[in-house]
Amino acid sequence: MRRFLAAIIVLCMAGLAAPAAAEDTFHGEWQQVSSNAGECQTCRVTIRQTGSTLQIIANNDWTAIAETGDSKTAGGAGFWKRGTRKTYAGKSFDIKLRRNDGGELLMLMRIEPARGQSRTIKGVFQRIEQLKI
Repeated sequence: MRRFLAAIIVLCMAGLAAPAAAEDTFHGEWQQVSSNAGECQTCRVTIRQTGSTLQIIANNDWTAIAETGDSKTAGGAGFWKRGTRKTYAGKSFDIKLRRNDGGELLMLMRIEPARGQSRTIKGVFQRIEQLKI
């Protein structure tokens, strides 16, 4: 019985330690450094990571929820806020995130318009602030 309890304690401790290290991967505030949708020196995203779930909030009217695939990738879906004058107002999209070896965050956002072809926005972000978990 003691071995069983010791094993449970070790597994619980390992489970608590692993997410904290993994949460460091995406958690924080990120500044856009390049994009195929045009330059935007004020575009930022805030990512709050809880376990494998990412809540992504952009300061230019979009938000998304994603799940991590491994320690460096995540995928999910989001939408652009309705009622704005933005090109994609009210549109939903698929999103993929990946951390590269240089510490940058690479984002692919695939938007399905009501008519016409889909568009993929590619952005590169650098972390500007590590948020407290």
